[in-house]
Amino acid sequence: MSAGWDTGELAGALTGLGHDVREYDAAGKRAGERLATDWADGDWAPEVVYAHGWSAGVASLAAGTAPLVQAFHGIGAVGKPDDRRAYERLICRIAHRIVAGSTDEAGELLRLGVPRARITVIPPGVDCELFTPVGEPQPRVRPRVLATGDEPWLADLVRAMRMVPDAECVILGGPPALAALAERCRVADRIVLHPAVPRDALPAWYRSADVAVCAPWRDPSGRAPIEAMACGVPVVGTATGLVRDAVIDGLTGELVPARDPRALGISIRGLLADDVRRFTAATAALDRARQVYPWQRIADRTVAACLEACGRTVPVEADALS
Repeated sequence: MSAGWDTGELAGALTGLGHDVREYDAAGKRAGERLATDWADGDWAPEVVYAHGWSAGVASLAAGTAPLVQAFHGIGAVGKPDDRRAYERLICRIAHRIVAGSTDEAGELLRLGVPRARITVIPPGVDCELFTPVGEPQPRVRPRVLATGDEPWLADLVRAMRMVPDAECVILGGPPALAALAERCRVADRIVLHPAVPRDALPAWYRSADVAVCAPWRDPSGRAPIEAMACGVPVVGTATGLVRDAVIDGLTGELVPARDPRALGISIRGLLADDVRRFTAATAALDRARQVYPWQRIADRTVAACLEACGRTVPVEADALS
């Protein structure tokens, strides 16, 4: 499983739709042979295989002739081993359907030569019963900006906080090196580096924030922006990957150029200073998360992709995400 996806949640949503779903670990050597043996000797064999990641796709191709629906979640990443790139190209030629996690990833697939007709954009989903604005927030004493993760772009956020003098910035799971940067930027008194928290504790942190920030240089399909939106928090982010698709600039939050701390700081400061604009964005963000990204809706789109791979009729309600 790659960043941003939860195969257990997707499997649960598919099962809830009445589909027989089996999960397999396709990691390790000879995974394809193990799958083939299981499907041949057991009392069940798949009508279609949905593979998460290139290694699962390779194992699925080796296992049998069931139609393959492939989700890469990060194809085209810099620094991939040559053998992985070769396998990805092989899968792109053979898979019946390929799922892109964002429109950016769909573009990567097009550049690899995958026909547009075989690409379906299905983003990661969010548990809208867990991530909700209803519930107790984490306590705070002043306006709060929130970010999660351990990525290089968080240094841009620390620098951006020089332009947001009246707020604190909480970073869950951020690298300790940010503390030294915060000292150099003279914002150490307003930067809180908190250890990563369990997933079920995240909603309380989102609910405590006025603005969530997700400003990666290149998005590997992490779920932070849609989790924040599902908690009724506007997002300031960069126009890349899932962030570009999820955040409607000027409506559910704002999009700024990557690697631009000044633009990031101006955007955060503007939202914090304008209660009406921020509350309007929070409402729009919540509505978009509930309409577009709940796991049940993602499961509907996944079923549609699988049915298309099998040459079967796609239900009308499984319309395209927007």
